[in-house]
Amino acid sequence: MGVYSSKIVKIGEQAHLFLEEGIVVFFGDNAPEELQDVAVVHELKEVTGEIVVGTTINLSNEELTVTAVGPVANENFVNLGHLVLKLDSSTEAALPGDVNCSFSNKPEVKVDDTIEIN
Repeated sequence: MGVYSSKIVKIGEQAHLFLEEGIVVFFGDNAPEELQDVAVVHELKEVTGEIVVGTTINLSNEELTVTAVGPVANENFVNLGHLVLKLDSSTEAALPGDVNCSFSNKPEVKVDDTIEIN
């Protein structure tokens, strides 16, 4: 069984600023509106495992591979539905909540797409 699976329900008005830089900021649909404005908002579901180096993330039909995980990334995801994916293939998380990923094609995130973490 995978770690997480959910549907994207909203893309905040300012989220494109991060997406253009290769950063996908997720918040659960219970987040305050001001946070949703900068985020890709997903239906909050139960997280059933941890994200670790080597984990695959299928986002908008593109496969990402986790290359680094910050020390509070899993805790933020479980407690807030908050996840910061940096599409830079870095093997060190610059910030405590970062999850760095490598990819072949940059995902084009849209409402009704899915995020699946395995």
